Formats: sequence, C-alpha cells, structure tokens
Amino acid sequence: MSFLSSLLPRVVLNTSSRYNSDIRLIRAWGEYKLLVHGSPQSGSYIRMLWRRALQKIKTDELHTITTILVLGVGGGTVIELLIKRFPHAVIIAVDIDPTMMAIAKKYFGIDMYTNVRLECGDANRFVEHSAKKGMVFDLIVVDLFIGATIPEFVSSIPFLKNLHAIVRPGGHLVINYLRELEYQAKSDELCVCLSAIWKHTGDMKLYNNRFFFAG
Repeated sequence: MSFLSSLLPRVVLNTSSRYNSDIRLIRAWGEYKLLVHGSPQSGSYIRMLWRRALQKIKTDELHTITTILVLGVGGGTVIELLIKRFPHAVIIAVDIDPTMMAIAKKYFGIDMYTNVRLECGDANRFVEHSAKKGMVFDLIVVDLFIGATIPEFVSSIPFLKNLHAIVRPGGHLVINYLRELEYQAKSDELCVCLSAIWKHTGDMKLYNNRFFFAG
C-alpha cells in the first residue's frame, strides 16, 4: 500500500446489529472513524467536542475525580480523553450494543486500559440498579446516541433523578445532547428538568451539540 493510498478514505467494516442498522468503519489519514447511520461516533470532530466540554471541569478539581461512569461507548473517543485528563480514575463504560463494543475493542483498543471496565448492558437499567445499590461516582458522562437519534429516556425525569442519586455530593454530570431540528425544543426541556433537580447547572452550545453540566 502506498503512502497516498493510506490517506484516502476506505471502508474497513460495513455491518449492522440489533440496535444499529448501519455501522461503518472508515480509515483515513491514519485513523479510524466510526459512523452509525452516517453520523460520526469517533474521530477528530468528536474529540474536539469532548475536549472542549471536559475543559469545563476546573483544573483544581481534577484530583477529586477518581470514579467515572460513561454511558455510551461508541468508538471510545471520550474514554480516551477521560484517561488522559483523569489518569488515576477508574472508569466504568456501559453500552447496550455488543457489536459496537467489539469494534471499540478491536479497532480503538479501549480494552487495553487496565483502569477501564466495560459493561455490555442497558444504560437506563444500569443507572437504576446503581441508584438502588447506593453506588456513587465522581463524574458521570452521558453520551447516548443511535446515529443522530437520542434515546427518549435520556431526558426523562426518572433517569435524571437516578443520575442525581449516583453523583456524589460535589461531583459532576455531563450530558451530550443535540440542539438541531426537533432537539432544539427537547434540549430546552432538558435544561428545565435539570434545573429542577440540580442546584447548579449550565450548558454549552457547540455546533449542532449542546452539552449540559450539573453538580
């Protein structure tokens, strides 16, 4: 393979699963890019969004974050960034789709980190069970997408209340949401719900995404 051909986009994998009917893995410019229903789940764009979002956590608070829950694995971009920003934290990452989890392991190497525990399961149920068990986390990251669609439960009151129950006092919640088309109104509704549950909330708009912060 020539150097030039290694830079041109090529489809490495084209598959589907019970949860995602169109999964494509593309390699270009020396890195893999994961697309679900045409929507990017990894790569430089996703990395830029999450890098900006995680900068909202103040530098002097970084040492207080030792347990992290990630809901939604995708290509593992957010996990990679969390490991770099919180190198001493233990991370539990949950995804309902075993196919996506297998891709994240094989092509993105997220199972090579000793401080990351991968759980294949329903994020809503995992949060509910964690609340019943009294588990708490210093940081919870919600990054749940099916392509460009967000599961309805992400903005539901029961889910948000369960998230509140498992964030330790003084901890952080970050939700990656959308703000285009029908999600403009839905993101406003989510903002109201978060404000009713959490004492401190905020948001940041980045292109088509809207990140919510609570603590």
